[in-house]
Amino acid sequence: MVGIIKLFKNITSMMNVQEFRQRFISTTILSFMFLLLILLGNPYVSIFFSILFSFVFFEYEKLTSKILQKSQVFKILFLQVIFLFFTIFKIYKIEFFPLFFNNNLTFILIAVFFNMIFLFNKKSNFINFFLSNLIIVSFFSLIVILQFPNGLYTILYAVILVSTMDIFAYLGGKLFGKRKIIPAISKGKTIEGTFIGLASTILISYFIKDLMNLNVIYSLIYGFFIGIISFFGDLLESFFKRKIGVKDSGKLIPGHGGLMDRFDGYFLVIPFLYISIN
Repeated sequence: MVGIIKLFKNITSMMNVQEFRQRFISTTILSFMFLLLILLGNPYVSIFFSILFSFVFFEYEKLTSKILQKSQVFKILFLQVIFLFFTIFKIYKIEFFPLFFNNNLTFILIAVFFNMIFLFNKKSNFINFFLSNLIIVSFFSLIVILQFPNGLYTILYAVILVSTMDIFAYLGGKLFGKRKIIPAISKGKTIEGTFIGLASTILISYFIKDLMNLNVIYSLIYGFFIGIISFFGDLLESFFKRKIGVKDSGKLIPGHGGLMDRFDGYFLVIPFLYISIN
């Protein structure tokens, strides 16, 4: 009885925290926006995410430099052009070099090679090098998945599971969290919250398995791996922010921070889904 009363007090106190309210409102709005996109379908979803890429990369470049250089702006614009061309080619099934190269590989190599030239020129460290290329690969993977017959439902499945991991790990940490999982990288993540988030993700994966046409065993396996991979994606961005000395990647989304704070879990999950279902 004492434990129940204590839990109720924790929930009540948490509901009064401004960060929690902002996070809840932002998540609700973003969820409605995403559902609207799903209803609109392709090519609108693909075009939306291809444009969103430039804003995510702009945020990343801004974090790596106190003042955004002209070369960085040029890099963002050039990558955006590549990405838009790739999106159009995928939507209309146009092959760039049909006899020699796969479209996906060709565009990814061009974007990564161009990005690496700038990184080497800036003498970037390994974490910057890895994260920036990971963002590029994840967005290419996203556009490819969206062109699959079940692509929209695959992305919806990923969004639900990553959101579940994020929300329940946060709530579990606030309500039951006592032991920090990796305090040197992220002070907010707890062992208890992470396990609650992971268990919830596996459970939800079972209930929405029809979105991916999975059987029971595969739904549990996918739920486990997406929860774990999402956690490491979040951890990777936290490590990146710790290295450059910032708390949030931006202030665009109240309660969450910037776009990178909102999408960090997907940077690893989307390539994982592309590889596993391709």
